[in-house]
Amino acid sequence: MISKDGYLAMAKDMKFPFDLDISSLDTGSITNILNDIEQLLPLMESEGDLSRLLSVKAFFEKELKVASRLH
Repeated sequence: MISKDGYLAMAKDMKFPFDLDISSLDTGSITNILNDIEQLLPLMESEGDLSRLLSVKAFFEKELKVASRLH
């Protein structure tokens, strides 16, 4: 599992808007977050909001893979 520093470095690489430590989240929790994001995507009114939400989605998808949480 990646250390907290690994998560923060990834977040900074993606220009993520805030520091985030999701090391305590399991696969189900992250999957629920991704499902919520999918439901919000059509509601984004501006290109900037859509872009930010897609970057958040990409962050969580990458975290699933990096942390070997995928089954």
